[in-house]
Amino acid sequence: MRPATLNFPLNPDFGRGSCVRRISLRSEQRLVHGHLADNFHEMRCTIAHEAGMITGISTETVRIPTTACPTAAEQIQALVGLAIDTPAREFYRDGRARRHCTHMLDLVVMAIGHAATFPSQVRYEASVPDEVDAPVVITIRRDGQLVHSWLIRHGTIIEPADLRGRTLDKGFAAWASVTFDVDALEAATMLARTWLVAIGRRYLPAAVAGHPALENPQMLDRCYAYSMPQIAGSVLTGEREVHPTKLSDL
Repeated sequence: MRPATLNFPLNPDFGRGSCVRRISLRSEQRLVHGHLADNFHEMRCTIAHEAGMITGISTETVRIPTTACPTAAEQIQALVGLAIDTPAREFYRDGRARRHCTHMLDLVVMAIGHAATFPSQVRYEASVPDEVDAPVVITIRRDGQLVHSWLIRHGTIIEPADLRGRTLDKGFAAWASVTFDVDALEAATMLARTWLVAIGRRYLPAAVAGHPALENPQMLDRCYAYSMPQIAGSVLTGEREVHPTKLSDL
């Protein structure tokens, strides 16, 4: 669930920009390489597989919000040994996402989903404009082709008409999983995730570099880094916002 507010100084440029998330996946015979970048995060993963099973996962964090985030790499190793055809929803059951870096988990799960298709490469780009006084249109493209375009207000879809009233926050997975096929669901999930992190555009996290992560109690138990005991000794990195369209792909 998206927090209503965060304890950061406000961004005076909010309303004149957008949050963009890009994910690139490149599949080889026994490897899948993944790269995620948005305004506030950047990370990579490589999935190794053999005979339909995940045999190894390596991860790298480039830009992250707290000093505890990199240690979430240990949690992702629990997926080694699972089948590559494990349905994506199984990785999120029973609140499991909160035991991981949610962004790395999303990237790894997407990479696993592309392990059976090789050689191949796919690139997603989701865009969520700053929402101030009016609804905004949020979009996601796959290899440059539009997959979803939704007019939203405060996390609720207004258009298209057949999705009116559907939410991007709590309850999203329940309705989306029975509405979209596999590819459309993958894109829809990434678009909803981009809306979730777009709240960061309202603030200036660089202004609080070095502050204790506990200064944002609204984030408590939302992910690995914001859970005890990790959060107790963690500080905010204060990474400056970077527009991901300026970053290279895999």
